[in-house]
Amino acid sequence: MGFPQFVARKLARSMAKDDAELKHGQKLPDGVTVTEYAYLDDGHAMHRLNVCRPEGAAGVLPLIVDIHGGAWVFGDKDLNLNLCMHLAKRGYVVAAPSYRLVPEVTLDGQVKDVFAALDFISKHAHEWGADASEAMLTGDSAGGHLSSLALCISLSSSLAKAYGVTPPTLGVKCLAMSHPVPEVHSILRDENDEPSRKFKVIQRIFDGAMFGKRPRKHPLYLLSAFSEYSEGLHLPPTMLIGCERDVYVKHSRYVARLLRAKEERGECDRFVFRYTDAAHEKTRLCHVYEVMDPTLPDSVATLDDMVKFFEESRDRT
Repeated sequence: MGFPQFVARKLARSMAKDDAELKHGQKLPDGVTVTEYAYLDDGHAMHRLNVCRPEGAAGVLPLIVDIHGGAWVFGDKDLNLNLCMHLAKRGYVVAAPSYRLVPEVTLDGQVKDVFAALDFISKHAHEWGADASEAMLTGDSAGGHLSSLALCISLSSSLAKAYGVTPPTLGVKCLAMSHPVPEVHSILRDENDEPSRKFKVIQRIFDGAMFGKRPRKHPLYLLSAFSEYSEGLHLPPTMLIGCERDVYVKHSRYVARLLRAKEERGECDRFVFRYTDAAHEKTRLCHVYEVMDPTLPDSVATLDDMVKFFEESRDRT
């Protein structure tokens, strides 16, 4: 095991401890059923997904697909279970897959898992009373990167070929990225939200974990950052969620600039940046606050705005 892989495993252990402390005493909402499925029949623990549906809801419901975060090295389908159940209570079927983590796989392996899950969801959504033609794709942090990457791959035959995947038959009406970290070639950024030149060693370690040996020679290296894989593509309505105290807020602000420019060029149907500055937060907010605690007043307002954006996006088509 190389040094980047060692660092990835150490980071995952640290995040696991923090997650256990967060979930201690956390109460999941009632009124939601949660069913687990294997989306690949290979026995791998990470090839499973949760499906949440509000109890007593009649008829076919719109679908939300949530890709969890965890710095690409940590987490599974249960990391966002509390969030997904709160979204389901608002009248949706929510599907949330696990995917293999770095360093077991590199980025391309994670993308293949996400697409295997999306394919399973598109084929079985009707069994859960969900409409696969009315879907919102969402993800937080690293999941914001993977969800936007999956969307763009679905919109581009050349990207799909490069990643070796087949786009599913999901009707994605909108994308919602929460506190995403999608500029993977420059994880740490300067005061102008631009790539920082001060942390080259940290970036090299990250690149080695995400792309393996000689990362810049990896065929997907230059197709892995949002500014690269979204180039020239026409995006559906896109919401970006961020807050001033987010440790990765510079990514949110940078991606907001890119999306505003795409909207101005007619390459994005609609763009909304839901940004909360420190002066207007009801409680002290942090990275992926609505995932950490969906019951905070700010979290409730954010989730309400997210599903409102989904409904407005559905109405536009």
